Amino acid sequence: MKKILSLFLAAAMAVSLLTSCGSSSSGEKESPYYLYYLDEDGDGLYQREYTPVASSANDMIKEFISELQSVPSKAKYSPLLETDVRIQAESLKSGMLTLDFSSEYSDMDATREVLARAGIVRSLIQIDGVDEVKFEVDGRAAKTPDGEEIGVMNENTFVDNAAKQINTIQHTQIDLYFATEDGTQLQKESRSIYYSASKPLEWAVVERLIAGPKVSGNYATLPANTQILSVTSADGICYVNLDSTFTTDALAVDEKIPVYSIVDTIVKDCSNISQVQISVNGESDIMFRGSMDLSKPYEADFSLVKDATSSDG
Repeated sequence: MKKILSLFLAAAMAVSLLTSCGSSSSGEKESPYYLYYLDEDGDGLYQREYTPVASSANDMIKEFISELQSVPSKAKYSPLLETDVRIQAESLKSGMLTLDFSSEYSDMDATREVLARAGIVRSLIQIDGVDEVKFEVDGRAAKTPDGEEIGVMNENTFVDNAAKQINTIQHTQIDLYFATEDGTQLQKESRSIYYSASKPLEWAVVERLIAGPKVSGNYATLPANTQILSVTSADGICYVNLDSTFTTDALAVDEKIPVYSIVDTIVKDCSNISQVQISVNGESDIMFRGSMDLSKPYEADFSLVKDATSSDG
């Protein structure tokens, strides 16, 4: 179900208006400040009006960051950043605010990362003297979960790009099929996920197969460093193109398990798909581990599935 985050869009429009209002002679804005948090569902932004104590830009930055990370236990919103992600340093020079995050920032889920980035930038860009915001991780340019450098953000860049990303986030329930301990069967792991509609659901489920199980007793079926090159669908067949890691770093499970982990998961979760064909670096004329012919699409084989477990994320 596609979720339109109306609060966020309203906030974005409001801030655009705020930046044109200027400051009073005392250095205080004539209109209110807003801080942004995750809403109750964790898939949108919650807007909270805020009156700062500090007056200088540097002190306000520190105050806003502290407020963003300090949320009352019974609040109807939660911090933007996961508990292990820290802002290690901040520096304001010539209108450019640089925030340096701990390495855990790079491990954030794609949905959470986009929302966190949006809320932080939207909160801090209101401060007089902050014209642009740059994210770093341990002193290096921060990247999105897809590996792209985030770059410098201002209010216009944010509204045109980040808002678009947020408003295409979808939520669904999926079943992933991971290996049993002996590697001879599959086990179902059910999850509730958020994913970007800029890529198909088939891509999202393969991503999570590569990331591995979250439930004890389930085991990986695909190498953790496997790269997805493309995922397309036509006439009920999903075509999954992986890099050579899929074959060169294959895990110690039965030869059917990696293939049917992908096939069963996609067929189960994507109602328009009845078959899946896997290719490696664009080549499908491959015999995977000597017995699985990748030159043809596979139908699901749920006889390989042992039982079910569940998780979120």
